[in-house]
Amino acid sequence: MKAFKIISTYLITGVIFLSLPQAIAQDTITKELLTRESGVWFGESTNEEGDKINHYSWHGYVEELELARSVHFDVDADTKKLISSLHVYTTVSASGKQTESLIFNSDGNVGSSVGVIDGNKTIIRFQGANTNNIIFSGTIKKELSENGTKSHETWNDVIFNGNYLASTPRSENRKLVDTNLMSLFQNGDILTDEDRKTAGFLESFEKLIGKWEMKNETGDFGREIQWRLSGMGSLLVEKFNYINEKNEISGGGINITGIDPSNGLLTMWSVDKDGFSRSGGWDLISDKMTGQRQNDSRIIRTFEGDDTMTVYWQSKKNGEYSGEDGKYTLKRVENTQ
Repeated sequence: MKAFKIISTYLITGVIFLSLPQAIAQDTITKELLTRESGVWFGESTNEEGDKINHYSWHGYVEELELARSVHFDVDADTKKLISSLHVYTTVSASGKQTESLIFNSDGNVGSSVGVIDGNKTIIRFQGANTNNIIFSGTIKKELSENGTKSHETWNDVIFNGNYLASTPRSENRKLVDTNLMSLFQNGDILTDEDRKTAGFLESFEKLIGKWEMKNETGDFGREIQWRLSGMGSLLVEKFNYINEKNEISGGGINITGIDPSNGLLTMWSVDKDGFSRSGGWDLISDKMTGQRQNDSRIIRTFEGDDTMTVYWQSKKNGEYSGEDGKYTLKRVENTQ
């Protein structure tokens, strides 16, 4: 159904329980429960126009951030062309009893969800805003088979653009032997839409795309940063890691930059093991200089060439940013899209 382009037929690394007459004690969500659907899944449906749609989902885990990730693709079954995508970042709340997720889709919709788990049954309640700033919401109920190779789900009480849907037909997904989505592109099961254009705001960030590294005084890597496009060209994703003296990842996070549909402004969301938040945005100071705002600080990046940038922090005082704290140099080591 058209209404479900807001999120795709598959939403999240599920964690849901079927409604009961009274509250029950939920399972503590361990890493094992959070990752029990890891891998690639496949399902099928038919839209309102009678077209057959293939649904591919990948569930994974970012170990150093204790963060679950999901990617969902809707694909035209005849042409194999990618129609839309959904990207979900999931953490476990401080109580350990529920998941909290940040949701983006390729049409520019942004939302969040909360989920709980009871054995093989899960429930997710989601809410967000689409690109005309109209709120959508609903509930997804899912049940995983005992052997973990099939799942069944329904969408309930969905409200979108003033339309209400009590429930969708029960759908089935099955786990594939593939462990990542890249093999589906390599095999021709999914074809990218070459005519789709990236969001206009991303032109200002093209120089950042790729993998960058900073080495410390001993020549070991002190910081790793990778910027890439996501959401079929609707998002800029930054993943950064801090490396300690033992060459181990000691911290890091993920920043997602896109247009906030609730206000139409360029916005940055941050995700780490403690959850997610709207954390800031960008100042496009010149062709060679960007300012990345995070709370009351700003990261200045100045390009010295295509593969080198100088980086330092500024603090906000009396409404203005100033300073050159913690200056270091990043070197590009790989160009990626």
